[in-house]
Amino acid sequence: MKSMSFFHKASILLTICAIMVASNIYTLIPIYSVLADDLLIPESHVVLAGGLFTFFYACGLLSFGPVSDSTGRRKILVFGLLASAITTLSVGFSAGSVTLWIARSLQGVTLATFASVAFAYSYDVFNFRQRTILVVLINTGFLIAGIFGQVASAFLADIFTWNSVFYFFSALYFILFAAAFFLLKESPPPATESKPLWSIFLQLLKEPRLMKCYSITFSLLFAIIAFYDAIGRFFDGPASDLLMIRLVGLIGASLSLFTGKLIDRWGELRTLMFGLAIGSTSAFMLLFFHTTGALIIFSIFFVSSISLVIPTVITLIGFYGSSHRAKALSLYSFILLTGASLAPPIAALLPFSGVMILLSSLFCVNIVLCVSIQKSASASVSPDKRWC
Repeated sequence: MKSMSFFHKASILLTICAIMVASNIYTLIPIYSVLADDLLIPESHVVLAGGLFTFFYACGLLSFGPVSDSTGRRKILVFGLLASAITTLSVGFSAGSVTLWIARSLQGVTLATFASVAFAYSYDVFNFRQRTILVVLINTGFLIAGIFGQVASAFLADIFTWNSVFYFFSALYFILFAAAFFLLKESPPPATESKPLWSIFLQLLKEPRLMKCYSITFSLLFAIIAFYDAIGRFFDGPASDLLMIRLVGLIGASLSLFTGKLIDRWGELRTLMFGLAIGSTSAFMLLFFHTTGALIIFSIFFVSSISLVIPTVITLIGFYGSSHRAKALSLYSFILLTGASLAPPIAALLPFSGVMILLSSLFCVNIVLCVSIQKSASASVSPDKRWC
């Protein structure tokens, strides 16, 4: 019972951390113009700050998982939250383009201490059933962050100033640091790896099925950020309607909780193709329907597709990564956020219809990749829950 009690507390804490940490990927999206007007800088400079954040966040995800092998998972998770509180506070004090770029880059690096290390911590500390539940909860938290980050940012900037967005998240990170410091216990030391890290990453990238999974991975956060960025730029209705469009996406995010049941019934690849088909269709339909009601309905379906695809891709990568599973998932996190870093500048270059065509086409290409994986997997053992 004591172990389960710790599991429940850790699950709540790590899920809240997932929401709050990943929220800062999205906080600039609704306040591009507000921040640009206040700092007297071009809006493109604010967009670049968002891109810099996600790029350095991605680099950190690739780095902190292996670093935690030697320093311990708990230290990275706990003191990463403290560092995140400081760097997030610094963003609120930005006075121009350069200081904004530097502060957001540092914030990206420090917030990257959470994701890949949290997954590794889950594998080290908890048993099969607990670990499976926690991985789903953390991923659901990441999806909720896509909505919460935008809503909280727009609300705080509207009621107070854009600076208050980062003061708010900084305070939350200080609170989460204190909670993690007293709650989280140290994980068992991981086995040492004799091969150089770069050699392992190269080996993983040479695995054809993993490469196809990583190709799909690249488009996922790219898609959701570009989707909401495009809606925020081109929606000309009331601000309350835009807020509603963002909020209802939470309904779609909740679908990730049922991913396991769909995988049990259909298998990983069919579930993956189903999610991608929903996303492609939703983006395509928005080429023809532009009313607030249509945006609300198709945003739910679009977020639902991502909420199905992400946990399923993690399952496949975990299986195909085999003995290098933790490294394979670190590489997954890096590629996921590298795609996200490119979303704001690319979305800014395209009209709304161009973004929707791009997203629909990307998901169609991903379906073709799934078919290719299915053909290559038919001659080998299918992925199942044994990888957990």
